[in-house]
Amino acid sequence: MRRGQLSLVTVILLIIALLVGVAVGYFAIPRGPAEDVEKIIQERDQLRQKVEELTAMLQPGEITVKVWTIGPDPPSEYRLRNIEIAADILNSMLEKLGANVTVKIDGEFFVRPVEWGEYKNNFYLAYQAGEAPDIYLTGHEDIGFLAENNYIIPLDDYINEYWDVVYYDIISTLWDAVKYKGKIWAVPQDTEARPMYFRKDVLRALGWSEAEIEALPKKIMSGEFTLYDLLDLAKQAKDAGLVERGILHRVKEGYDYFQFYLGFGGRLWDADAGKMVFTEDAWRKTLQWFYDAVYVYGVISPNQFSGDWDNDFHFPFTEGRALFLSGGTWHKGEWIQKGLLTEDQFNENIGYALHPAGEPGKSPVTLSHPLVYTITKLAQDRGVADIAFILITLATSPHLNSYHSVKSAHLAILYSQISDSRYVQDPFLHDVAYMLEYTTFIPNHPKWGDYSRIVFNILRAVETGDLGPDDAFQELKSQIQSELGDAVIFE
Repeated sequence: MRRGQLSLVTVILLIIALLVGVAVGYFAIPRGPAEDVEKIIQERDQLRQKVEELTAMLQPGEITVKVWTIGPDPPSEYRLRNIEIAADILNSMLEKLGANVTVKIDGEFFVRPVEWGEYKNNFYLAYQAGEAPDIYLTGHEDIGFLAENNYIIPLDDYINEYWDVVYYDIISTLWDAVKYKGKIWAVPQDTEARPMYFRKDVLRALGWSEAEIEALPKKIMSGEFTLYDLLDLAKQAKDAGLVERGILHRVKEGYDYFQFYLGFGGRLWDADAGKMVFTEDAWRKTLQWFYDAVYVYGVISPNQFSGDWDNDFHFPFTEGRALFLSGGTWHKGEWIQKGLLTEDQFNENIGYALHPAGEPGKSPVTLSHPLVYTITKLAQDRGVADIAFILITLATSPHLNSYHSVKSAHLAILYSQISDSRYVQDPFLHDVAYMLEYTTFIPNHPKWGDYSRIVFNILRAVETGDLGPDDAFQELKSQIQSELGDAVIFE
């Protein structure tokens, strides 16, 4: 790292201490005794003097930090924009201090038609070519693979150093999602829940009262309404000619459909053993449920997993041509931004609940997939890792994160966001917050991508009719055993 960059890091540390530490001290210490106030003023003046001394030492120049982020939904643009705003804030500070140093962001925000698979492959290719970003936003489940292959660096020392600035405020359970082998490898950027959306207007047409409609999420929460009840109700609406499709789920590989397996009592991860899990009874029932949904109840299209996001997911539901949609909180933001629904239309006609339990005695579920900021080993080699972390720290703000949350319908990562004026004004975010009590995370295992890929291909074969549920189970188990071996616990 150049001498100028080292000095810049020190300056920024002191800026943060000045802006945050002194303010915290002012509000934390009783302000009665005059000597306490005087002490704080003296500390502030000493910090300011030190900053001025160090800025005089800075060598002029521009530091470029390369950032990659992804939606792939367009409303999530503030995953990049907040880093750019952080750079603006930092540059404004430096300018006022007279430091002839600027930080420039070379950023990309990837949206559809780029999907997660292409985004990740692009990163690996760019890394091998020495052109990968310094800050790489990805799903938390990639941490194990990225860490094992030396693509990213651990952040424990940074987080400890900046803990009292903002990291103490991150919702504590989210730290579990970014740990691997006892170290912290990323900073949470956002999280979400995956609701089962439903059309209130279709239920009204079926003769449901407003009280019955409002009670549906509670019945799901209590386990009274199960996944097979979901099929029954979807079939009623379809048979009555009220909808063209009973249930919609994602059309590409992802993680949403693992909720059905979880609903049947399946497990994905054993934290103590550090291994993925294959719950045989739950997988048998999950494959049977998907088969029944297509070929017994006729409420899921046999080609759903090969469909189009607009024509087979967004449009049928927002236009009232489907009763249920297994989606994410972010889809609400996408529908509003795309003009597919207004806020009033959403509030009037769209309900949301947990994914139902698979059967009586099991629990309803949702699945959270925190996206995270990582810092690459290349950033360390280039000498910009410190600056990259400072940008992440400045971007991890309750105000900036709440703006992202409201724009994209993602949930808070900071306790203080819950009382942020932007966040509290969105009733949807408030209403779905309870779902995090029922959530689980995708495993942070280096071979998780292989487990996920195998499941997707088998589920798609079940829906297309290429495999019956019994053959599908045997094929699923066989592939998991042969490709993943002792990385998986079979129970």
